[in-house]
Amino acid sequence: MKENILIIGVRRKCYKAAIKLGYNVFLWSDGPLHTSRKKQLKGWIETPYNACIDDLTTEVKDFLKSQSISKVIANSEETVLLGAKVRRLLGLKSLGTDIVERFHNKYTMKNSARKAKIPITKYKLIEDSSSPEELIEELGLPLVIKPVNESGAQDVIIAKNIDDVRKYMHVDLLAEAFVDGPEVSVETFVQDGKPIFHNITEYLHQWKKSAIPAKIDPELKEKVLDLNDRVIEHFGLDRGMTHAEFYLTKNGPVFGEIAVRPPGGYYMELIQRVYGFDTWKAYVQLSCGKDIPVPNNEPLGHGAVVMLHPGAGKVVSVEGEDEVRETLSEIMEFKIRRKTGDTISEHTNTSNEAGHILFWEQTRKDMMDSIKIVEDKVKFILEPSHFD
Repeated sequence: MKENILIIGVRRKCYKAAIKLGYNVFLWSDGPLHTSRKKQLKGWIETPYNACIDDLTTEVKDFLKSQSISKVIANSEETVLLGAKVRRLLGLKSLGTDIVERFHNKYTMKNSARKAKIPITKYKLIEDSSSPEELIEELGLPLVIKPVNESGAQDVIIAKNIDDVRKYMHVDLLAEAFVDGPEVSVETFVQDGKPIFHNITEYLHQWKKSAIPAKIDPELKEKVLDLNDRVIEHFGLDRGMTHAEFYLTKNGPVFGEIAVRPPGGYYMELIQRVYGFDTWKAYVQLSCGKDIPVPNNEPLGHGAVVMLHPGAGKVVSVEGEDEVRETLSEIMEFKIRRKTGDTISEHTNTSNEAGHILFWEQTRKDMMDSIKIVEDKVKFILEPSHFD
């Protein structure tokens, strides 16, 4: 008999992997689902997540209780707390509320890491009594200001002067000292409390391009992975997947933040190609309490993603796609999301891309050469600003 599972968050490759593994999949979307998606599902919920922030609605509760759901997978940052609420409602095994908060709330996360003597960025929760002068004196400039409950770089502000700090500071936002050093992320699969796979992703340019695996000195790599595993052990994760961010400073790696979910930015697809195993199937199985074979931890080549965004404006034309397709040896995915006549908004995070390309090369040099080809050839021609 097939097991009924609920997946909260519409990540197509996640629920398709679950279906291929033989699960009956119920999908909770933040809004209406296309009919073509529903044909593959056992059932669905189309209630906005924010309608259930304080408590699950009666309609959602009644539906969930009637479906014999045995496992719940929350695969995005905004759904982690919803997943915990659903598990409690259904009496399923769940991370403790304190553990969920450590992974979800950045202020709680940093307080917990500091108590464990894990090196972290200096930080302060902005309160009614906080002043721009106080924040700058304590944390310096530039100053990073971010929400405590949102993922990655979404709504993150880099305040470069006191006027910026005054403009963007609000109560309950988190202020952090700016860290001078490159940033990397570590993607980890955890089974029975032990990390069984690691990948380090190199942020070549925030929101624009990333490479897998990162070019990193072996000794520094060992320190990053050791710090990553200390964080996972301290935070109490038994199984699943984490996406953690670290700064590489002159004094060693510094912990930024961690999420108990798959990464965005198409990293799952790159990891799958570079290491040669099905990342989404592994994630679903671990999340459903099943053991998996230890994945290959040695990269078979080099993968990269380039997020395409020319800046704000109205598209006149897009050039270079055909030439890039003819030049690069292995393109995994190439999508142009904006066409002639479309208006492109300001680039504020990875989710408002104008397009992207994922590709694989056997050597790092070939990968870096291919990135340059993409950046040189693919051009969005925009209307001059005085015509807007």
